[in-house]
Amino acid sequence: MRIVFLLESAELWGGVKTALDDADGLAARGHDVVVLCKSGPPDWMSLACEFRTVPDFGPERVPSADAIVGTYWTTVPFAAACGRGVPVHYCQGYEGDNPECAPHRAHIEAIYALPGIAKITISHHLEQLLARRFGVQARRVRYAVDHDTMFPGPERASKQPVRVGLVGPYTVPWKDIRTGLRAFSIAHAAGLVVHAVRASNVPRHSDELDATFPIEWHERVSPHSMGNLYRSLDVFVATSRGSEEGFFMPAVEAMACGVPSVLTDIPCSNGYDGQRDYALFVPPADPVAMAKAIVQLAHDQALRRRLRAAGLRVAARYTQQCHLDDLEAALHDAVAVARQPSRQTELQVTAQPGAAPARSAQSRRSVAARR
Repeated sequence: MRIVFLLESAELWGGVKTALDDADGLAARGHDVVVLCKSGPPDWMSLACEFRTVPDFGPERVPSADAIVGTYWTTVPFAAACGRGVPVHYCQGYEGDNPECAPHRAHIEAIYALPGIAKITISHHLEQLLARRFGVQARRVRYAVDHDTMFPGPERASKQPVRVGLVGPYTVPWKDIRTGLRAFSIAHAAGLVVHAVRASNVPRHSDELDATFPIEWHERVSPHSMGNLYRSLDVFVATSRGSEEGFFMPAVEAMACGVPSVLTDIPCSNGYDGQRDYALFVPPADPVAMAKAIVQLAHDQALRRRLRAAGLRVAARYTQQCHLDDLEAALHDAVAVARQPSRQTELQVTAQPGAAPARSAQSRRSVAARR
């Protein structure tokens, strides 16, 4: 197949990384893949597939292909309107629920409701959301962890200080990093010697400068280095607070590295595995419950050992081979169905270069499903 991916930016975000990994993975399987992007190529990974920087996604920029894949809501109308191939919407998170996208929600909903666009998504809860809100039957593909980088280190013994990991940008409200930092402070005040390990793809926020506990700061860590960071942790904490989170790859990456985890009880973290034995689950936006879970894990070696084993089992389900098998089949089927002689699809779309609403710098930093 000839496949074109449309990307707003090649900034280091989880959803962007997945799309670029997919482009490379499909190219390695013999497909002719082109990435069109409004920014230059990423400086945090090497690409084997063709990458073109374009000022917009006008029809004259898009080469003819079997599938044109929109990777964010702003790119989907251009995939549909260019007439260069079968339009596909690759949904790694529903943007309409993001507070930073609130001014554009009506436009987002209209785009999700467009007819004749194949939908691919990456989690059970997103599959259900698309069916419930838009009557869309999306094709779910299994997500992928890079197990060459994300593998377990030796089991860590109980000791203090306790290295507690927290990954994500403070500036994205629904990531709720603030609650994680409050939980660390509560655990520290209760007598646990906490050493926070923060990783983010954006600069440190001013609220993180006056913590009562040490913070080890890591900014724009390359994907190939993240495994070493996870393996240095005693506990991993995920703080996202709602359905805005499509999958949250760092949680599964941490589990793949053998790190016992505390996860907020939200749809995506509930969907990693049906047994719910792979983490301590706490209510979102509850720093007290989160602090208690951190203290419990810090002092209970047997519990950490059980969560480590269960987390490794869960992470083993998410392999690059399975993901690419699913994605390749989904794209092939989308093209085959769209090209059936009996199918009469009319796209009621008007999109010209630059027609997508302007977004703030904050909104641009929220592109794709975050990790």
